[in-house]
Amino acid sequence: MIELLSPGGNLEKIKFAIHYGADAVYCALKKFGLRSQAGNLSKDDYIEALNFVHENDKKLYLTLNAYLFDKDFNQLFKIVDFLNKYPPDGVIISDFGVLSVVSKNTDIPIHISTQANITNSYAANMLGSFNVKRIVLARELTLDDIKKFKENTNIEIEAFVHGAMCMSYSGRCFISAYLTGRSANRGDCTQSCRWKYTVVEHKRPDMPIDVEEHLEGTFIFNSYDMCALPILPQFIENGISSLKIEGRMKSLYYVSVVTSVYRDALDTLMRGESFKPKIPYYMKELSKVSHRPYSFGFYLGQPKQHMKSSGYIKNCNFCGVITDCSDGYAKVQVRGKIEYGEYEIVSPASKIKKIYINALFDEEGKIKKYGNPNEFVYIRVSREIEKLSLLRKCSESNSRELEIQKAVL
Repeated sequence: MIELLSPGGNLEKIKFAIHYGADAVYCALKKFGLRSQAGNLSKDDYIEALNFVHENDKKLYLTLNAYLFDKDFNQLFKIVDFLNKYPPDGVIISDFGVLSVVSKNTDIPIHISTQANITNSYAANMLGSFNVKRIVLARELTLDDIKKFKENTNIEIEAFVHGAMCMSYSGRCFISAYLTGRSANRGDCTQSCRWKYTVVEHKRPDMPIDVEEHLEGTFIFNSYDMCALPILPQFIENGISSLKIEGRMKSLYYVSVVTSVYRDALDTLMRGESFKPKIPYYMKELSKVSHRPYSFGFYLGQPKQHMKSSGYIKNCNFCGVITDCSDGYAKVQVRGKIEYGEYEIVSPASKIKKIYINALFDEEGKIKKYGNPNEFVYIRVSREIEKLSLLRKCSESNSRELEIQKAVL
């Protein structure tokens, strides 16, 4: 059974990831995860998340993948004591000092993070002596590399299949720390690689040169997002144990939609059904989450790296969550402005329904012109809508996005 692993930046996202088809989620406490701006979990949130995930017969992996200094280890030992009382299904680790502490003081299975740059089976087999159950592969490996890797180890391997990519080797970047004092290797990256840069000749500091590859500027470190969905069959053939979606800092909408698409795709493949005809539909859905242009990463060779903007493509707005539905009305928790017009309802298993909103009501039944964030409104519906479905408003994909889809396919 191949695992679908989704990001859980906070308690709510964890619950939606499970509801939309994840087999497991990965998340962090407030300390020592590599996404310090993701919200993350208090200890009480973590216990609730762990109970929720296990009640649904799923798994939770905790990230402790920051690189630590000696001054951090007293806090680490306290976290380890806490995890022994409430053990996750795995701990994701980069720092070998953290690996030493966790392997000696817990029985929790250890997963080695992609940040540790594991590119060969010899390293994986050596790490097996430290209670390491799984290797999260370095992102520089091709599918051919992965095949050889798996032939030489019995340790589980996990690979990223979707989400943002880092321009640095397996994400070990120092640009952010150098320019801003915020270290990517301690979870506080400012994404400095996606800023505009110029060239300066050191004897002429007053003459910065714009490299005019595009009128908007040059983004030479700025990488495409990864989307490996069209080549998922090759991951299965190569013995991957877990397919990982990046995005602990992404929205609840992103987590839900991307998880549901990969869930349907993986189930289609595991049932032996025809996969290729469904790819255009999957890619259309993946174009409806906020993203940069897609590529295959390194899996088929050198990836595309720089583009003409660091911004996201955003064809749909996330407007709300359906929290209840009865007697011809759906209750919507508003997340983005709702007004009259055509919308789409997204429910698990990538089920999409069109809906036209021609009236909005408050909780007292009074008509409203708009639904504003953080309030509840009611809309008329002609059929039952599953709880925790998402309401979105989409524009047509622009020509740039259509070209990107053709390139990927």
